[in-house]
Amino acid sequence: IGHPELCLRPCLFHHSRCANGLSCNFCHMPHPKRPAHLDKRHREMLREMPYCRRVAVAMPILRAKVGAVDPSPEAMRLLDELAN
Repeated sequence: IGHPELCLRPCLFHHSRCANGLSCNFCHMPHPKRPAHLDKRHREMLREMPYCRRVAVAMPILRAKVGAVDPSPEAMRLLDELAN
């Protein structure tokens, strides 16, 4: 009940036989992959970039995400305003 929304994080070792077995505090059921995150080095690189360069890097990702949720011309216009 509540899997995967309410269960704990997935066990990293359940595919290769978790040594903790039933006493493991992590979930042994399949979970969807988590989205990738920037590591410390990449976050620092972004912090050091000028704002206009950060926007240029992020804009294609933002367009794809916004387009998947709301492909209206108004949503795209708002992104264009952000880029300028």
